[in-house]
Amino acid sequence: MASRKDEDWLGVLLGAVLGGLFIATAWVLRRFWVTLGWVVMFAFALSKDVESLSSAPYRALGVAILLVILLVLSRRFRGLRKVLPVVAEVERARGQKRRRVGNRLLRDFGFIATNDATSYRTEFSRGVWTIDAPLATLTDPLWVENVVRDRLAVIDGAQDALIEQTGVGGHYRITFLSDVRRDPRAEMTPLEQPLQWSGDWDAVPYGLRADGSLATHRIRECSGTVVGGLPGGGKTGGLTALLSVLVPCPAVQFLVWDGKGGHDWGWLASRAALFNRDDEDRERIALELEAVVGVMRERLDRMVDLRGGPSIWDTGGPSVDMPLLVLVIDECQAILDKELIPRDDKESLRYRQRTEAAISVLVRKGRSVGVWVIPTTQKPTRDSLPTTIGSNAASAIAFRVKTHEAERAIMGTAPGPNDPTATSLPAIPGYAVVSSESGDREVVRFGYLPVDAAARSAKEASSLRRSVIGPITRPTASAEGANSGGESGNNTAADNSSDEQSPRPRRKRAPRKSRSEAA
Repeated sequence: MASRKDEDWLGVLLGAVLGGLFIATAWVLRRFWVTLGWVVMFAFALSKDVESLSSAPYRALGVAILLVILLVLSRRFRGLRKVLPVVAEVERARGQKRRRVGNRLLRDFGFIATNDATSYRTEFSRGVWTIDAPLATLTDPLWVENVVRDRLAVIDGAQDALIEQTGVGGHYRITFLSDVRRDPRAEMTPLEQPLQWSGDWDAVPYGLRADGSLATHRIRECSGTVVGGLPGGGKTGGLTALLSVLVPCPAVQFLVWDGKGGHDWGWLASRAALFNRDDEDRERIALELEAVVGVMRERLDRMVDLRGGPSIWDTGGPSVDMPLLVLVIDECQAILDKELIPRDDKESLRYRQRTEAAISVLVRKGRSVGVWVIPTTQKPTRDSLPTTIGSNAASAIAFRVKTHEAERAIMGTAPGPNDPTATSLPAIPGYAVVSSESGDREVVRFGYLPVDAAARSAKEASSLRRSVIGPITRPTASAEGANSGGESGNNTAADNSSDEQSPRPRRKRAPRKSRSEAA
């Protein structure tokens, strides 16, 4: 009876030992399978049972050389560390720790619930927190920035944080700093007068970059710059700082169409060759823009005779006789968005189409003859910024916007993985993402020149104003019908297809007689 109990006890003990050995073996294999693989490889190389032309020491030496090569290459290619003995296990353990800390920070900062046990793709190491988690709470970059700055105490020693959105959705790189970061752009004060300009068309100053250097805009060979952003983001103020630099230059003429019908651009009225703030007279807007197209076509036809070359920029640049034409079309959605026009208003729709065609031609063909078109909008959509205009613009300026679709409408393309985004800009006027013709993007802050200072500068230079298109004469209905696509007497026609857009006079029909009258 006692021996039977002893056998049962020994059976239980043996089962426990075997189970423990199995679990331990599985744990070792799971944790150290890479190292064990190299051990097996060395054992195989040293085995005398293996039939080979080379001896065992040479086989082991070959394995060792392979290991050394991988060790050297792993310094440059970190992915190779996953196949190195011991190193692979250490890297895996460190990665798991970084991921655990990253997920803990998601809970500490309130991005996920404290009882959420899901392991998200996020890591924290040496003060840098990377997040690649499509969480609903991470879709608003401004909210994420506010939360991180409000809870800096979660990170020991953190005084500030640099927050970068690396992709659409929950993709961020947050660097915690031990010192408060100094941003020269945040310390900018209002300008007392326009910024000084050297006359270089490649570098017209308007604000500051992140490193404190002067931010400049390249006007040379720039036929269009699309500007967009939320109301109050600083569009008008930023452009005022930029264009006020050009006001004293006699080789520049301004033409302004204010789509809001307000006084935001009133400071430039005394200096502008054309100033139109009547946002309801679509016919006048179309005729004026078509007249500018006429001036552009005349320059294209006579450029070689007048300048000796096909481009104004290669033949001395703008001058008093052939000035740079700066066309500001503020709140262009008011004149370009067909959704704002009743469908039964055929006349307004026709003038809208002519306006879009004129702006498109100016942006596409005005580069070499000194035409610079600046359409601005607080409603960046495909309707307010048609692709016929935006896709041909050489540069773009995106002030703060709420959606990535709005940013794409302004910039033309979506931001790259390492590009700054207009959706994550601080809610401070003047900050903007600028894009050059090369596609490079950076965050700048435009200077702010008070309206009275800008108006004073424009008034002082009012004597430089010159007529560009002359008076506009509205054609009569019969004249529009007779016009077969050529130019009117004052160059108001902008396109060879204007005869298709102009209304034709209808023939009057005699009244139909009744049967009794016919009898």
